[in-house]
Amino acid sequence: MAELYCTARSLYLHTTELIEHPLEGVISGGEPDFERLAAEVRGFIRAQRVRGPLYVGLSAEYVLLRTAPFPRLEGFPLAEAVLAEAERSPFWGQHELIVDYELLDPIDEHRQRVLFAAIPAEGVYALNRQLRPRRMEPLPLAIWRASFETLADRESWIVLEALTNSMALFEQGRLVDFRQLAHPLEDGGRALADEVARSLQLFGRYEPVEAAWLFGLPEPPLAPEGLPAREVIQSAQPAVLKEAAWKKAPPWLDLRPRRRHLGEGLPAEAQRALLWSSLWLALGLAGYAGLSALLGQQRAINDGLRRDVARLESVRPQEEAPLPEGVTAALFKRVGAALPEGAWLDGVQVDELKLVLRGRALDPVAPQKLAHNLEAPPAWTQWDPEDEDYAWEVALELPQQTW
Repeated sequence: MAELYCTARSLYLHTTELIEHPLEGVISGGEPDFERLAAEVRGFIRAQRVRGPLYVGLSAEYVLLRTAPFPRLEGFPLAEAVLAEAERSPFWGQHELIVDYELLDPIDEHRQRVLFAAIPAEGVYALNRQLRPRRMEPLPLAIWRASFETLADRESWIVLEALTNSMALFEQGRLVDFRQLAHPLEDGGRALADEVARSLQLFGRYEPVEAAWLFGLPEPPLAPEGLPAREVIQSAQPAVLKEAAWKKAPPWLDLRPRRRHLGEGLPAEAQRALLWSSLWLALGLAGYAGLSALLGQQRAINDGLRRDVARLESVRPQEEAPLPEGVTAALFKRVGAALPEGAWLDGVQVDELKLVLRGRALDPVAPQKLAHNLEAPPAWTQWDPEDEDYAWEVALELPQQTW
């Protein structure tokens, strides 16, 4: 396993030791040349004979990383709103973007703060085609996750990291907000300390934090005098990032191309149409299983025209099995309306007693919201490490006929 950190000026590769490789000509006119970056990285890791899974962290010159407030409403199209917000960027908005996001703590009853990242699609495809990274994300995230191992017992802390010249505030083990700093961390000085103090106030904190973690490669940034922290810790050890780079814990975003599941991203009307088609397919397959066994026997004893005739007879339309009591159009409309944001259907099973809904979700809370909306028992969920989402199942009891 190897970790690669890409900045505008250097590549930092860590396997058992840190190796720095200078970059030139990758950023032109403020715009990254992803094909050239991918070629540089590929040549560099080949020269170092790197094999196995590769982590890629990208600095702010290659990827947009922001926080923004969004409405906290049931049914609000958050994914579309995040993409629209990313496209408002004067530079990044001119590209087709790949976006990922993560929910932070609510601001109030009606607003939710969201951490999101965006990268030009052509850049993702260039890097993925030449490098096949196991994980690709904005560079500060691995450093932020690493701070938990060092400062987990602190109530509050800030991370000042020199690779992207950013500052992040954490309280109660949660990311509050972050921003890019105007003063270079490498220079230190009172002006930097004053900017950090003003940034804390922008984040809504007016007291010093318990600790400040200053991280850089290959050297830690200078600790400026007057930093609003009771303790200052400096680090330039890439080994502390190794576990954090691969850890799937907040905050983390994935910018690799991801296979879309059946129904993902479709509007509610299309989801309901998919639900109906899945139902009829399930009923049809139940009857077809018995016919398939008979067809197998016929293939063994018939040939030529008799085989064709037998096959035509086997698919002759038969009387459709009626739907169980309680399975109505109104029920499926209710299911479609109850689907929360971030969950989608990819299967359904029906019998005389219950309707079993199966699907996928980006987080484990969405299936529980669906079960709650349908007044059904709690949903079964399971993390799928291969597809990096959650499989879920909700069983809805059907109304029984009373005599």
